[in-house]
Amino acid sequence: MKKRTEGQIISGLQQIAAAVAGTTAGTAAGGPGGALIGAAAGPALATSFGLVADRVAAYRADRSAQLVNEVTRVLGIEASELQERLLADERLLEFAGRVVGAAQDISLTQKRHALARALAAAVADPAPARLDVWELLQKAIEEIDPPHIRFMHVISSATPLPQPPERPVDGVKYGMLLQDVCKIDPGLELGGHAILQRLLSLGLIESALHGVIYGGTYRPYALSGLGQRLLTLLEEEPSPSP
Repeated sequence: MKKRTEGQIISGLQQIAAAVAGTTAGTAAGGPGGALIGAAAGPALATSFGLVADRVAAYRADRSAQLVNEVTRVLGIEASELQERLLADERLLEFAGRVVGAAQDISLTQKRHALARALAAAVADPAPARLDVWELLQKAIEEIDPPHIRFMHVISSATPLPQPPERPVDGVKYGMLLQDVCKIDPGLELGGHAILQRLLSLGLIESALHGVIYGGTYRPYALSGLGQRLLTLLEEEPSPSP
């Protein structure tokens, strides 16, 4: 990858990410409130915070670079071609900016790799219907944390309901109860309901009932199609460095 082209892509995507996110962060840091905090802190404390800010900025820049490198490796293309593809599609370019903006603030490497693979897939097939799905997955990756990923790993062994026009088969156990998930991973018990509700709201798990209605506690759940795709993104091994 040519360093100049790579740097141009990273810089451009960071600017798009900032534009998508808005100027709230900049206002908070540089507005009247920020000035008062700086004046009260004193030069020594301000210097210390400045060093921390520089380190955070360096982390964010490194994460952006890693994401772009991962995308080009997955696609097997040069940085210049990635740039051309992004500039040729306004919606894809905006999506790439959101992905970079998200990756900069994510410390969990597994989630950043998943974002890179989602962006690579979107670049490979930027059809509007496909982008709809990748946008959903990008948002879901941002919203989940390690406990949600652990929950998804456990419940991935549950059999989901078949998709229409297929019908459930008598005698087959579909889905998994929340209490069963917590038995397999007791560390999820305290926040189990909250984790379950977040995954449901993101469409990553779904009810596996067929013909019987129970309360939420006794309702079996399984990964949705979207959840299965996300777990695959999270589990795929990153491309090796050259």
